[in-house]
Amino acid sequence: MSLLSSIFANKIIVKMDWIKPNTITGPTAEGSKYFSRAEKENKLWRKILTNHHVLFLAPRRVGKSSIVINMAKKPKDGYACLYENIATEGSLQDFYKRLYQMTIRSLSTYEKSKNKVFKWFKSIKVTGVSPDGTLSLDSKVLDYRELFLELLNSIPRGEVKVVLFLDEFPDAVLKVFQNHGTEEAEKLLADIRAFDNEHFKRVFMMVLLGSVGLTHIIKQITGRTDKVNNLHKEYLQALSTEEVGEFISFLTENASMQINASSTAHIIVKTGHLPYYIQLIIEECDEILEENNTPNLTHEVIDRAHRQLIKKNEHFSDWDSRLSKYFPSKYTFLLAVVTKCAHNGYISIQEIANIAKKYKNPTAWKADLDDILIADGYLYEKDETIYEFNSPLLRDWWKNRHPNL
Repeated sequence: MSLLSSIFANKIIVKMDWIKPNTITGPTAEGSKYFSRAEKENKLWRKILTNHHVLFLAPRRVGKSSIVINMAKKPKDGYACLYENIATEGSLQDFYKRLYQMTIRSLSTYEKSKNKVFKWFKSIKVTGVSPDGTLSLDSKVLDYRELFLELLNSIPRGEVKVVLFLDEFPDAVLKVFQNHGTEEAEKLLADIRAFDNEHFKRVFMMVLLGSVGLTHIIKQITGRTDKVNNLHKEYLQALSTEEVGEFISFLTENASMQINASSTAHIIVKTGHLPYYIQLIIEECDEILEENNTPNLTHEVIDRAHRQLIKKNEHFSDWDSRLSKYFPSKYTFLLAVVTKCAHNGYISIQEIANIAKKYKNPTAWKADLDDILIADGYLYEKDETIYEFNSPLLRDWWKNRHPNL
């Protein structure tokens, strides 16, 4: 290790060459930043290989996007895979344009498929194709839904199967509903059901990812909750205590930070078992340690990092804004439940029922609890009558953000 020396107050301070931990709290974890969840990857692949469309659900900040990105980059033989976040799609036309473009790109590595698709291009009088797959045609209006279905029919059976990993699917459904109303949103959901058909599954599979309570959104649109029951559901849970230890070792391997079993346990107390919050506090601890030129992570440093983090709204404020954005009519009820839980450390089912009466939500409150606050990762059911925050760090930020009950 090279050393830099500086003189301050007549003392020689030896400054270390500091090596940062392998954390990432902005973009999705990929490549060397990805902590392998091989067991979950294998479960998802087993469903894909047996011709199941999958609805991959998890609370936010658990790591589901990283898992499927890794799967898409390492496809099985005979599978053309691609991952994209589709949250911005706001119409049925936009949705199918994205699926069409993704399918074109995913097939670009298969020569036989490319030749077949090229013949299809000629048959529909294509005059040009942009790098993203957008077509110029001898027609006035492009119907991307019809083009996508024609493209699927052009894929050679038995040679390659397209697998599209579509992230934030519930957001896309909600945007279609908000922009174009119930009819178009229901048509999208009906199409998703129609793809669960042997004709399509011979060449095309979907893995739909979501963190917002999809059931609640579908009920809001259609009044029913069975519109995607045909999809196979896979759930991703938070890391186990053993996995948290492995994850922290993965993050700090070769880093200057030195962490022992006691400090690892203290991090779990402060953050819980969600990868995002564990990385947040490790990054904050690392800044403190580097500033003080000392590698040993202590409980005192973890506590200081915790106090600093709960004042940094940029890491947490979207949890508040999402409730008002996606569920405006229920926001005051949801806010009251979450704030009560934050200040007390837990909330009982009877307290939630009492809050529901106060905010005139006497019948749907349990569904809102299950389909919104639990499905989206705010709370979890500790036992049959008690609910707590998924992350103590989010709980403490919420209490600081909303000081009054």
